[in-house]
Amino acid sequence: MANQVSKLAYVDSKLGVSLPGQQTTRVIYDSINATAGQAFYEFFTNFAGKTEFQTNLTTNKLDSAESMVIKSIQLIGNFAGTPTPANLTAHLNLNINVGNQVVVKDFDPSFNASSRGLSFDRLHSGFNSTTNLEVRLLTDIVIPPQVNFKASLQLSPTIAALIAANDDITIVFKGYGRIFSAGASF
Repeated sequence: MANQVSKLAYVDSKLGVSLPGQQTTRVIYDSINATAGQAFYEFFTNFAGKTEFQTNLTTNKLDSAESMVIKSIQLIGNFAGTPTPANLTAHLNLNINVGNQVVVKDFDPSFNASSRGLSFDRLHSGFNSTTNLEVRLLTDIVIPPQVNFKASLQLSPTIAALIAANDDITIVFKGYGRIFSAGASF
């Protein structure tokens, strides 16, 4: 079984990426400011007017000298609805596309919300939070250089009804990556 370093190197070599790169941990994120009752969110598609606290990308592609292996996916909700704020414990439907491939299809990460003891990995029993969940992946997902990617999240109608205007939902991809390094060439 290939580790994340060798898998990333294999994909990069198949795509002809031969530029020097520095190995690093990588975190990319995108936030969406919701409207009241919003049930569907598409991440990494619209970057207009977002600050560095809402996203750390300007396009839904990594640079030509960058690539990434996604090791975990985190969803964070900043819900202020009254009298009952929304949460991430009801069923969710998460899809992740890399290029024209659906690499995560109809996945329900809600089982990792709160400490229900149903988490997908055996590393933890879930966060003790209903608005912050993280799923560690058993299979590495590679985002190659210059390939479009996006994520979509569908909330259950029960939770969507609790979404208030200006609530935020953030998706975070964490993992291993390669970034551009000029080395001694400059």
